[in-house]
Amino acid sequence: MKKELEKAPRTDSFPNFVPSSRKFDMGDYPVKAYRSLSGAVVRRVFGDKQFGYTLDLEFKNIGDTDELKQHSGNVVDIIDHYNDADGTVESFDLKERTFSGMSAKLQARTQSPHTKIAWRYAEPPQIISIHPGISTVTVKLIGELDF
Repeated sequence: MKKELEKAPRTDSFPNFVPSSRKFDMGDYPVKAYRSLSGAVVRRVFGDKQFGYTLDLEFKNIGDTDELKQHSGNVVDIIDHYNDADGTVESFDLKERTFSGMSAKLQARTQSPHTKIAWRYAEPPQIISIHPGISTVTVKLIGELDF
């Protein structure tokens, strides 16, 4: 008897904060290169959809708690979301404010043209304490196609 694969549960969307900066990598198509003994290379494509999306978000000088909460959010909410997602296990959506400042066309490219991307934490958020009660947080996300 075959056991059906279950989709990973989705946690709530990433907090609706505007990052100070973003670094987005669109990933690549599944390609395998074969090299012959003569040195010639043949590349074979194994799919028509990109994979390996990454998104690095930086939130500069945000409050550690709600006391200094502004449009950039606070550290505790990011940590709580990471814990709610069971670290790097569960996937989640990103809200529009995550892409605030991007053109609509560029924002559309942060999602696959074929399907939606399920985002996950690539690693725990990195927190740098700048001043008592103020920190800079870096969040690294990986995106996988969500069918």
